[in-house]
Amino acid sequence: MANDEASKVISIIKDMRIAMVTTHSAGRLASRPLTLIEATDEGELWFFSAADAGIVKEIRAQGLVNAAFSGSKAWMSVSGHAEVVLDVAKKKELWNAAVETFASEGPESAQTVLLRIDADSAEYWENPGGAASLMAGWVKQKLTGKPAEPGDSNSVEL
Repeated sequence: MANDEASKVISIIKDMRIAMVTTHSAGRLASRPLTLIEATDEGELWFFSAADAGIVKEIRAQGLVNAAFSGSKAWMSVSGHAEVVLDVAKKKELWNAAVETFASEGPESAQTVLLRIDADSAEYWENPGGAASLMAGWVKQKLTGKPAEPGDSNSVEL
């Protein structure tokens, strides 16, 4: 992920903590909020989960996923392939006090797993002025007829 747009995607994601991760579940889509633990420059997104959670079963059955992030000034949608990771050393590396609040068994426990998403592509929307700026642009467009300038957006192959 050496290009500037890919680096921009990762820098936006690193400022966001919660993703709605969407999986395939019995012929339909299911989304769940997960806390982002790490986003690497190589496009790996890391999350913890309980081993018996539905999302783990769905990723094992069909690894195509989407992770949607929302912040006050940026929005991101990342598509990729997910994998369940059981590596205790990696769990220990990424472990933190916040994870311990919902996974008290610790990183050595088989009940705690990692989910790694390898990003294939992303779409982002940025508006440095945030939601208020979007609303002002919409009002301006309605009053003047001039197109709103909602900020920057792009689709990026990773």
